[in-house]
Amino acid sequence: MPTMRHHKKNNRSAIIIGGGASGLAAACLCVANGLPVTLLEKENRVGRKLLATGNGRCNLLHMGPPVFFGDVAFAQAVMARCGISQVLAFWQGLGLITREEPDGRVYPATNQAATVLDCLRLRLEASPLCEIITSALVTDIHKGPEGFAVLTQDGARHEALWVLVAAGGAAAPRLGGSDSLMKPLARLGHRVIPARPALCPLVTDTRAIRGLSGLRVPVRLGLEVAGEVITASSGEGLFTDYGISGLCAMQLARDVGEALERGKGVRLLIDFSPGLGLTPPEMCRISPAAFYQQAGLARQVLLALLGARRKSHGEDLLYVGLLPRLLIEKVQPLPLEEAASWLTGLALPVTGVKGFDQAQVAAGGLDCRDFDPATLASRLVPGLYAAGEALNVDGDCGGYNLLFAWATGILAAGDIISKSASLTKK
Repeated sequence: MPTMRHHKKNNRSAIIIGGGASGLAAACLCVANGLPVTLLEKENRVGRKLLATGNGRCNLLHMGPPVFFGDVAFAQAVMARCGISQVLAFWQGLGLITREEPDGRVYPATNQAATVLDCLRLRLEASPLCEIITSALVTDIHKGPEGFAVLTQDGARHEALWVLVAAGGAAAPRLGGSDSLMKPLARLGHRVIPARPALCPLVTDTRAIRGLSGLRVPVRLGLEVAGEVITASSGEGLFTDYGISGLCAMQLARDVGEALERGKGVRLLIDFSPGLGLTPPEMCRISPAAFYQQAGLARQVLLALLGARRKSHGEDLLYVGLLPRLLIEKVQPLPLEEAASWLTGLALPVTGVKGFDQAQVAAGGLDCRDFDPATLASRLVPGLYAAGEALNVDGDCGGYNLLFAWATGILAAGDIISKSASLTKK
């Protein structure tokens, strides 16, 4: 049994559990305002998941209207108090130069996630007010009359007046994702929404797409539940030996999971027309009505195009120069009308979603009703806060999840700093 190590309590200190986006942001603000912080990270270094975001570029946020799921009202209330302008001001204060891409996504000007992490980590490492302890897996949190005791797996006991839980969620366990803190927080009275994968690849019947594995093409995807398209998206699709991946497919995973849990029949409708130049190829959400309308128009245009190409190029060269070779092999044997329908409305039964190991984010987490969106403070346990993916809020691809992480970390730190200042005046 490990020896219990006792870390001296500081009545003006805070413990931050989790060295990810929200935890690092909160820690930077605390030390900048003179508040001592102990940051506990269960991995052997901080920011592992942050380094992987945006394919290593770190999509900091999105300038468009936020797209959130879970407790949407809570997310909107958070954004009303700490929105895009406040988050950008935070980064400007850290000296990070950012740039906005045409689609509204914001990245560091260096295009390197390591730059983002350095802006956070190096300030903390240089501050005498911050103690970063890695390989510190938190196993329990106790609330006493004079503050909190946070216990770690190595037998250490850390005490402080405030605790911010910024430990993330169950997605991407290879990068440190875990929901192990949900049980200790439930023991403190908080309600927990069970976690499930979101923003992850879709598992489908593969008979119709056999042979397409590895193909990347612009597509529009419609998610049909019980015979009705309920949501749709556009962007690059990646065909695999188990189904469909790519960001536009991953955006539909949350709805797939919910529908399958309810026992509903789910199909994925695939429209290849963006790759043929017949509809816009941009990454975006599409309304179900727009999906139906555009797919119908695309089929008509494609049928006319194929008829004209057959006259000018002949049957054997009909698709050469129009489609990737793997798609040509699928539609070459079909009559023109069937080929046009296949390319604008291929239907695949959906059987599931990939697990947490392939998910960018998890749905579920701490019930937001137990927290104040203005401060991220627990309504049940004074002095306890939660931020980022630990809460029952998840966003679309494109920087929305990081935006929520920054905003919640900033708000929580602001309230802790304010309470510390009030105690100092006394």
